[in-house]
Order: sequence, then structure tokens, then C-alpha cells
Amino acid sequence: MEMPRKIRIVKIAYFSGTGSTARVAGALQKELERRGVSVVRFGIRAGNLPTGDKENLLVLLFAVHAFNAPGIVYQWIDSLSENNEIVPAAVISVSGGGEITPNTACRVSSIRKLEKKNYRVVYEKMIVMPSNWVVKTDDMLAIRLLEILPSKVERIADDLLAGVVRRTEPNFIDRIFSMFGELEKKGTKFFGERIQVNENCSGCGWCEKKCPANNINMLEGKPVFGKDCFLCLKCIYGCPGKALSAGAFKFIILKEGYDLKEIEKRMEGIRPFPVEDLAKGFLWKGVKKYLLED
Repeated sequence: MEMPRKIRIVKIAYFSGTGSTARVAGALQKELERRGVSVVRFGIRAGNLPTGDKENLLVLLFAVHAFNAPGIVYQWIDSLSENNEIVPAAVISVSGGGEITPNTACRVSSIRKLEKKNYRVVYEKMIVMPSNWVVKTDDMLAIRLLEILPSKVERIADDLLAGVVRRTEPNFIDRIFSMFGELEKKGTKFFGERIQVNENCSGCGWCEKKCPANNINMLEGKPVFGKDCFLCLKCIYGCPGKALSAGAFKFIILKEGYDLKEIEKRMEGIRPFPVEDLAKGFLWKGVKKYLLED
């Protein structure tokens, strides 16, 4: 199936925890609107029901969680009504490692779910942003990723409006990784229930308001965590008082925290080293490829 010759309305549906995917969604919206396209931007969160927009193209954006889309994205797709006619769609994943093993099958399950709702996925792509868990992206490498984002999004907008069809073939081993990665969705509930609150908590309720899973409730001035966590880490990194910490899987949390604006502040006026000097070793192979590709 080809893309419609004239795309007038694009819906960007995205799930973002710590801000990277929201940054990508905003950049894509800006680029499409600059070209005269009407954009409906929809943040996926618990309780947000799909809107009845008549888009010419759906763009689904999500951060990669354990080689797949987050569980909340699956829930959102499942809640969609089946289209009477085929609607083109693009699926764009966001990761800290890039389009390499074990991530090449991360879009497969969400694409299958969309196709059951009569969407035809004609375009898929990986955007790389600074890592927000386990391994910190060096600030110099992180700022290069943030600086190249506008040009990457510009290319995607060009492709979408030109009707470019781009589908990828996942590596076989990554399909296995993706299958086992779905077990992470059980672990997220365990993680969420065990988030710890320290004496810095002021009872402001920021975490309750911002949790995209509606997994936090304030009780007697303190947050109480349920079983609906999606492991987005928004509450831990975003808490104004730094009052929250992991009670389980502590190794995944970056000690320095995660804030894109803070990275930009730290790197203001500093010229980063060449990509070849920053992205060394297998761990950063996909990032290096992403930064150096045309």
C-alpha cells in the first residue's frame, strides 16, 4: 500500500515517561506544521481514550521497553475502534542504543496490533536519544543526539509527505529477545509497588498528577504505589524533592538522574568531541551508526 498523495491531517500518538519521546513528538509536530499539515498530538496515558479524529496518517511513537513497546501502548492500541477503511500508519521507536541487536524487533508486536485495527503500517524508523536507564550516555554524546534530532525528524517528515514506504526486517535473534522481553511487563508491577519514599517528600502530589499510568495515589500526604506501573521512571527522575527511589532493580536507575534540559545546560558553550571518539565499543555501535549515517 502506498501513502496517500496528499496528507492533510496527521495524528501523533506518543507515550513518554522521562521526556525523550515527547521531545521527538514535539519536533515532528513542528516540522509537519511547518509544511502546512494539520497535526493532532495525543499523549498516551491511562484513562486517555482514543479520539475520533479522521487522520490521513497515524504516527505512533514510543520508547523501547525490553525490546518492545511499553504495555500502556498495547493497551491504547487495543482500545482503538477498528477502522472501516485502511488507514496508513508509521511506527517510530525511541531508544538509547539504536537499530541494532537486540532492538530490531521492538516494533513488531505493536505493528501487528495496529494491523488488526485496519491500520497499514507503511513506515517505521528508530530515533536515538540519550539513555535513561542502566548506562548513562556521556553528556558530549547526549548533546550530539539532541542536536541532530531536528535533521532526523526533518528527514522523517520528508519521507512521510513524499509517500516513502519504509519497512524493516528484524533479525531472527531479536524476535526471540522480543518474545522474552514481554516478561518485563510482569516485572514492572513488582518494581512499581516497591518504589520507596524518603524524608524529602513534601506531599506536593507532583508524582500523582504526572504518573501516566495513574499508579500513584496520595494517602495522608504521602504517595502510595499500586500495581499498574509501566517502568517509565518519570516519578523517580522528576520528583521535585528527589524523594523517590527504586526499592527493586536499583541498578537500572542512573545515579545522576535524567533531565534533557539539564544536559543542555551542562553542555552550553562546550564543543563536543568527534563522534568516533565518543561512541566507542559495541554498546555504542548503534548510536555511532545513527549519528554518522546520511
